[in-house]
Amino acid sequence: MATSAKFDQIAHRVVRYGLYPLSWAAILIGTYQIWTTEADPRKIASIVTGSLLALYFLIEFALPYEKRWAMTWRSFLSDLKYIAVNGATGALLTIGLGVFAITISGELSGPARQWHPAIQLLVCLLVFEAIYYSMHRAMHESQGRFGEFLWRTHAAHHLPSRLYLVMHGVFHPLNSILVRVIATILPIWLLGFEPKVIAMFAMISGVHGSISHFNVDIRAGWMNYLFVGTELHRYHHSADVSEGKNYGSVLAIYDLIFGTLVYRPGIPPKELGVRAEQGLPPYESALKVMMMPFVR
Repeated sequence: MATSAKFDQIAHRVVRYGLYPLSWAAILIGTYQIWTTEADPRKIASIVTGSLLALYFLIEFALPYEKRWAMTWRSFLSDLKYIAVNGATGALLTIGLGVFAITISGELSGPARQWHPAIQLLVCLLVFEAIYYSMHRAMHESQGRFGEFLWRTHAAHHLPSRLYLVMHGVFHPLNSILVRVIATILPIWLLGFEPKVIAMFAMISGVHGSISHFNVDIRAGWMNYLFVGTELHRYHHSADVSEGKNYGSVLAIYDLIFGTLVYRPGIPPKELGVRAEQGLPPYESALKVMMMPFVR
């Protein structure tokens, strides 16, 4: 029993401090392969992202951070409604737009084509984050009818009171269309980034999109001031709107600049989801949730 407890303690510690650097090591290896080889950049990005996601699933099952947030059969059955009605469509839209972005980037000749690939990647991240941060914050904080419409397209992602990997796929199709088209496709169309750069960007954002919803105790330390990972994004899902900030997707720079960064190392939010007084339908009622943007 003592040996088992000791092993469990060591495993938690290794994952806590080692998994995030390992994830970035995989991203950097993938980036190097995309940059220096003639292999299909989309295939490299998919292999890196898929391998890490499989590893995350195993670790989340074995070493959950908060058992109250863990996926249950009941919550998974609710997730399946969204996967069937919306999640699959959203995933296909995301993949389709990502592939489309890489494809059209090979046919464009915007100003970015004159830059070094490293500069292209940095600008791509900064531009995407600027647009995403603005849209994401508007979805939470805008007032009036338009603000209510934006919130209702996004609120589906915040209804669950749990947080785990599969939760990353729970959202409204309108939310995906708005974000992917405006924050991803439009900058690529206007600036004309190289296909390899778009593959690097897709790999980085794909890994962070997964790990940010991870129900595992990860401590990224000073890297939380650069990237939005597990420790920051779980606070975005807090039911307390005063601390439900951290609007960035990959980079934390705009949260730092505009004062919306919430970072409390080792302290989980008290409650996730939305408060009952907001009058939103329950997460289990998928059809009502899908109708939210169209019904006041």
